[in-house]
Amino acid sequence: MPSKKSFKIKFDAPVSIVFCLIALFVFILDAAALKNYSLVQNIFSAPGAKGADPAFNFSSAANYARLFLFVFGSKNFLQLIVSFAFILPFGALMEERYGSPAVALMTAICAFVTGALNACLVPKALCGAASVALMLILLSSITSLAKKEIGLSSVLTLALCVAANLYNSALGSALDRFAVIGVFVQLAGALAGSMAGFLTAPKARRSSAASKAMGGSSDSSQTASERLREIDEESPRKKSFWGDKKADDETTVIGSINI
Repeated sequence: MPSKKSFKIKFDAPVSIVFCLIALFVFILDAAALKNYSLVQNIFSAPGAKGADPAFNFSSAANYARLFLFVFGSKNFLQLIVSFAFILPFGALMEERYGSPAVALMTAICAFVTGALNACLVPKALCGAASVALMLILLSSITSLAKKEIGLSSVLTLALCVAANLYNSALGSALDRFAVIGVFVQLAGALAGSMAGFLTAPKARRSSAASKAMGGSSDSSQTASERLREIDEESPRKKSFWGDKKADDETTVIGSINI
């Protein structure tokens, strides 16, 4: 008699979940435990351009670290929750598609580009994971580029994320031009991180199950090799990717570098 499978919770998106847990821990620590020391302001925020408080110091190693760490900081609870609402669902999908190491690398690229641009262009400090959320939304829409179309839901989700970021920037102060520039900086960082998806192949499905089903025959390995060849041919780096596609082509594969 076959045994019943027990219900279990799967740790399906380690990078996204750990990212959110770190951001939550930093927020609670800053808001509750260290009331007299602004952890976000002094560590988990990216310095701004000349005239900002604080401004980026090229001779400070800590300032370079803050170009990555600022994504874990949140200036209020609304900013934290909005980021979680986008990062958790989209992050799980992207980790399933690209693999956790690839998503972690894209997140690091996104954070660095956003922090560096803020240090060069915006005379105010930056904190929050809005750029990471935007990057994941952009990554989710990349799969439809092969058919030269983009889903309306992706456009609306992107607009909603931008609007939420602008609204949060306007809380407690007027929405000035630097806040708008900051949104474009975050979009640029998100675009840089998502562009790494063009060089990264989706996570290869393990062929062990197929090999068992086929009795370990060489046909299964040959099928896997043919599939990998198709993946490479469908890379956006290939000219054929941007050519005419059949209307019923459902292939949504990107890149040839496995991480």
